[in-house]
Amino acid sequence: MGPRRKASKLQPLVGSGEGEPVMRPNEPKDYINEMSHEVLCHIFRYLPMKDIMCMECLSRKLREAVTLYLRVVKVVDLCAGRWWEYMPSGFTDSSFLLLLKKMPDLEELYGLHPRYLERRRVRGYEAFSIPGVLEALQACPNLLGVETSHLELVEAIWNYMPHVHILGKFRNRNGAFPIPAENKLTIPITAKIQTLHLVGVNVPEIPCVSMLRHLYLKWVRLTKPQPFKDFLCVSLRTFVMRNCAGPTNSLKYVPLVTGLASARNLEQLELVRVPFLGGLIQHVVEDSWRSGGFRNLHTIVFGACKNALEVDLGYLIITAARRLHELRIQPSLTKDGVFSALKMAELEFPQFETLHLGYVDEFLLQCKMSHSELVKYGLADVIENPGIITDIGIKVVNEVFTNIKYLLIYNCPHLHNPHHWITDQSRWSRLVDLTLVRCHAIKLESFSQFIELLPSLEFICLDQMFREPPKGCARVGLSAGTGIGVSSALVSNQNSNNDNDNHHHHHNEANMPPSVERQQL
Repeated sequence: MGPRRKASKLQPLVGSGEGEPVMRPNEPKDYINEMSHEVLCHIFRYLPMKDIMCMECLSRKLREAVTLYLRVVKVVDLCAGRWWEYMPSGFTDSSFLLLLKKMPDLEELYGLHPRYLERRRVRGYEAFSIPGVLEALQACPNLLGVETSHLELVEAIWNYMPHVHILGKFRNRNGAFPIPAENKLTIPITAKIQTLHLVGVNVPEIPCVSMLRHLYLKWVRLTKPQPFKDFLCVSLRTFVMRNCAGPTNSLKYVPLVTGLASARNLEQLELVRVPFLGGLIQHVVEDSWRSGGFRNLHTIVFGACKNALEVDLGYLIITAARRLHELRIQPSLTKDGVFSALKMAELEFPQFETLHLGYVDEFLLQCKMSHSELVKYGLADVIENPGIITDIGIKVVNEVFTNIKYLLIYNCPHLHNPHHWITDQSRWSRLVDLTLVRCHAIKLESFSQFIELLPSLEFICLDQMFREPPKGCARVGLSAGTGIGVSSALVSNQNSNNDNDNHHHHHNEANMPPSVERQQL
């Protein structure tokens, strides 16, 4: 005989028709309360802080486990790893202080992104304020770093808790153009921060911050007469300055360029609407390249820089030739002479992949303000004309950048015969993605011959190219738009068995003008 099955105990239930009790099995076991505190604390490591806080009111056992967990936790994320979200609403100064007092060993606090903070406490009103947050943070004796996106809060941390690091990427969330008057930030020299992204902020100056590695400035107004006087960030790897309102005197940008040359690990340099002194970069490169200045650049962007000269761009490209893989050039520098000089230098660009000729910043393409209005808000006085590069210049581009994969040409009216871009020495053999925008003078017959000679081409985009339906569209498989409409090209793959990578084919879509259609070959 097998083992006897244990009979389940039944509980009487009231409510049967004859008044007799109805029996039912016992309620299911409460497995949560049977778990040890250690097991519950281990489970809490995989739950969002919001859910952990809600468990305190479910049972005494869970409340004890939450208390034990908070007592030993060292890293807390209030946004559950989603840096773009806001922390749970409903906090007040007293409740936030109570929460952090339960975490005496806290070292790193992530996700401190409140939707709104009062600037100061109000008597008789329970609010969530900057002084209240500072008091709560100071209640954690072992606190080393905080992640936040609040301008006034990060400035208060720098002033009252200078030993605390700003974790992750600081990026303010209320940026706009024109710049709101309340958006302002003063950066101290002692700021412990590695990545600073400012959008739509008033900043007095950019000081010497030794820890800073990535600096992104967009729609930033520099309010001091000499905002770069003490600029020296030797650890800088990324510097992006786009459409910022600063000094109009070009001489005041000399400390900026010399400070960038001192950052030996600088990899990305993007200057858009920065009126630095023409020829300045050339002289700085001549003085610093032997010691490593600008030699590690892999991305160079010049856009709407009023006084930029060909020699400034050329010297940067020559210095960074070994690692350069992306280059975007404003229309005034999109000339034959730039690439002819590079050809004469007999350089090799082993890692180069992406070239954007006639580059115009997306904001300037989509902005509905007139040029005079932009100048009124402090942006530099720049009016871009179309690029003047010719078929000869594009042919030299092919000879200089032999490994190019992504090519975008915007508003170059002097291009006519793409078939002439190919030479016997270099045949665009690795070109994967080709985009032409507003190049009205290109002849379709020559363009179709050019396409047929590209063995690796996978994606092609034509936008605002043909003013009227050209002859021969059906033969080459092109559909052409009229007027200022969009025209897209769909051409059969010339090499269906090629083994080229295609996971980077959207590499330059972020810089595309609006209303561009893309087709896969």
